[in-house]
Amino acid sequence: MTQRAEEIAQQFHAAYEELAPSHGYETREASRKPWAEVPENNKGLMVAVVDRLLSEGVIR
Repeated sequence: MTQRAEEIAQQFHAAYEELAPSHGYETREASRKPWAEVPENNKGLMVAVVDRLLSEGVIR
């Protein structure tokens, strides 16, 4: 997986948490974590998704 994929996943996570309340949604407090505290398996999944979208040209 690429460093770029990890950076995009991290920024997506931060933006999602920041924007969710303005769209009427808020993540559960128990699961709301900064990127550094997201469990490794969850981080890995998010990075893998971004990596695939990059490789398929969905994200450029």
